[in-house]
Amino acid sequence: MCEVIERNRAEAKIEVAIEMLKEKMSVETIARLTKLTVEQITEIGKKNSLI
Repeated sequence: MCEVIERNRAEAKIEVAIEMLKEKMSVETIARLTKLTVEQITEIGKKNSLI
């Protein structure tokens, strides 16, 4: 059960990061607000053709 919750939280962070990238927020700001790393944000952005 905890694994499912953690996975859902991680997916939600990614979705939020994608929306923030669409709004042209800086990678550093997104990382600070989502607690994801700059590297993770960059990877997400590249995978979604946003960076």
